[in-house]
Amino acid sequence: MTKIYYAGQDVDAPCGRCGGETRHQVLTVTNGVPDKLICGNCRSVHKFRVAKPEPLPRSPRIPAAAKAGGPRPGSLVSQFQEVLMQEQGGAQARRYSIAERWEEGAWMDHPSFGLGRVQRRLGKKVDVLFRDGLKTLVSA
Repeated sequence: MTKIYYAGQDVDAPCGRCGGETRHQVLTVTNGVPDKLICGNCRSVHKFRVAKPEPLPRSPRIPAAAKAGGPRPGSLVSQFQEVLMQEQGGAQARRYSIAERWEEGAWMDHPSFGLGRVQRRLGKKVDVLFRDGLKTLVSA
């Protein structure tokens, strides 16, 4: 249901000069909505502004010190580090090239993503697990 206002009515509204919500009196109305108000405290005349809705509660931020503690268990980063430590076992990573044929289990050094391991081959594409996550790359 829409509220109807009339001239001379007292309303609570935000006042820029007072810096908070104060009692105002409606001066002019157009189509049932106030145009101008006069503040009961400072007597300033201003446009009617609908009160801003309350902001949604934000989740607490994680401090940088807590983030630096290492990857969370179960994350792609920790999976990558586990695979790196367990399976690389001294194998040399080859520089990534589109012209090279990449097979499952091969280690590559990509110029943008860094060190990664080929997880599976799909035709002329390979899925590679990098520190940032799984990426699909072109292979010969």
